[in-house]
Amino acid sequence: MERILEFIGNHTILTGIFGVVLLAWIIYEVSRMVRQWKEVDSLGAVWMINREDPIILDVSNSTDYAKGHIHGALHMPPSKIEAGNQELLKHKERPVLVYCKSGQVSPQMATRLTRLGFTNVNMLTGGLTQWLADQQPVTRHKGAAKSGGKDKKKARAERKKAEGDG
Repeated sequence: MERILEFIGNHTILTGIFGVVLLAWIIYEVSRMVRQWKEVDSLGAVWMINREDPIILDVSNSTDYAKGHIHGALHMPPSKIEAGNQELLKHKERPVLVYCKSGQVSPQMATRLTRLGFTNVNMLTGGLTQWLADQQPVTRHKGAAKSGGKDKKKARAERKKAEGDG
């Protein structure tokens, strides 16, 4: 015990940083245990989609949703998740899988859904970015698919032109 006190006395900054990190970690873990929604990884989300038929909510902005989303996902930006949304409130008993592009907005929306009375709310850890990294399929908005095709055609034409010049 004497050596520990000596170490703390000799390394106050290091000890202080350790104390702050330890406190932050404890607060994070306690808040994780208290919240009313669960985190699921890509594999858990696939299992849930195949077995529980959840409502899948993409809370990304319109541009990100158009670029790609999980098949069957409803685009529900944060402004639409509110107490007056009767379309959403009809499905309080169904499981919900909520995600955004990177997993930054979806925790807040999961909390909002639990406050609205949803009992089985799940958030995709890492968002669509992790979903894609795990090589899971996405559906693209029709407008985004068309523009993607035009970009490919344009790139092909530019390549042919460059080959002709060279």
